[in-house]
Amino acid sequence: MPGRNDYTEIIRRAAPYMGLGGVFAATIALLAWLGHWLDGRFGSRPWLTLCGALLGMAIGFYNFIATILRRPSDE
Repeated sequence: MPGRNDYTEIIRRAAPYMGLGGVFAATIALLAWLGHWLDGRFGSRPWLTLCGALLGMAIGFYNFIATILRRPSDE
């Protein structure tokens, strides 16, 4: 049976990846909402909403890939 230190090590290694889905979704939602708000101000529906969502996906994917490729500093 694994000891407490084994579980601590597993959680420590998994921690950088645990919130990636939430950050990805929040980035898309925030930028899509911003585009929707700007569409309301400028009357350009649905183009700024679409641009905001696409930009959110691009930034979200960039963050996802950068986090996955980042090497732990102590290994």
